[in-house]
Amino acid sequence: MLRYAIAAALVLSCNPASALVTTVKKSVKLGADCVGPVSMLAPKLGTCTIAGAQMRIWCPNGEMFERAQDQPHVSLVRSLCNMLQVP
Repeated sequence: MLRYAIAAALVLSCNPASALVTTVKKSVKLGADCVGPVSMLAPKLGTCTIAGAQMRIWCPNGEMFERAQDQPHVSLVRSLCNMLQVP
């Protein structure tokens, strides 16, 4: 019984959605509050480092995300912005 409880706890804690914690913020101008340079991955799709070792991502549709990690991979940024491919 203990084995099943441990297995259930691992399955529930290893959910792919829990691997990426992001927060959607209100629209802020591209490049605002950046500590480093803005990295433009595509038109209106940019990332930059902000205070507190966080990354800010601007999507072409106007959404903005923040995550606590260094430079995210391009495929992750496309996934967050609901883009199939970068133009």
